[in-house]
Amino acid sequence: MVSGSFKKVLCGVLLWTAISFSAVLVDRVVASVNSEPILESDVKMGMLFYEGLTKRQVIDKLVEHMLLYQFLIGKGLQVPQELIDGTIQNIARANKTDLEGLARELAKENLTLQDLRRFLERELLATQGLMAFLGREIKVSDMEIELEKLKRGDIKVVRNIELLVVDKREGSKLVDVFKPSKPLEVIAKELGVNLERLRVSRGELVEVLDKEVWRAKVGDVVMAEDKDHIYIARVISEENTSQDKDTEEIKQEILLRKIEQRKQELIERLRKNSFVKVLQ
Repeated sequence: MVSGSFKKVLCGVLLWTAISFSAVLVDRVVASVNSEPILESDVKMGMLFYEGLTKRQVIDKLVEHMLLYQFLIGKGLQVPQELIDGTIQNIARANKTDLEGLARELAKENLTLQDLRRFLERELLATQGLMAFLGREIKVSDMEIELEKLKRGDIKVVRNIELLVVDKREGSKLVDVFKPSKPLEVIAKELGVNLERLRVSRGELVEVLDKEVWRAKVGDVVMAEDKDHIYIARVISEENTSQDKDTEEIKQEILLRKIEQRKQELIERLRKNSFVKVLQ
């Protein structure tokens, strides 16, 4: 049985090796895509690679990847041989063995290094190759990123305000000096109180004042009062702020979603224009 560590490493690798393996096993065709065969050994390798899928689900996935593989080959995409060779060496090292030991592990499942190479060649092109191909065509706009942030709640609206807090016992004095057109800084000096400049989100002020501040337009002066205080605030400005979310990360997530959507559209189109035969 192939070791657990081998399965784990294999599931994360999409490359094949140029090292040949001498054993030749009888390999029957289980499906074909445009007359190109999918073999029993491909299905066995897929059972290792796509852990948790049934045999039929693996065959369906292999058919999809064959369609994508053929499409990308037609577009002139290729796999760098040196990258392939290096990755197979990494698989062997991760399993604390060499290529001969790796071949022995595969042989326990009646598989060869040639089977691995063929399988991974298609996987690389149908996954990483497809992402590179579609990634050149698909763009993510700044507007899409901002809309995504809003949808997630990653953007917070804040208001910059000037605020006077006056003791209710000074109410009569406030009536004498207050005029809506008078700068709050002047009113503060006449009352002998401090003028505060705050940057606030919705819900951060006392309830009676918060309602007025967020109901007002930029530039408005609003008043509110509770049991002990009279509040006077001027809304200076409003802005949107990001809550420490990585814009590049969000961009990549949107890009991956768009690539997946385009991939499914491409598979559907390729299926309609291809001859696929599953023998079991």
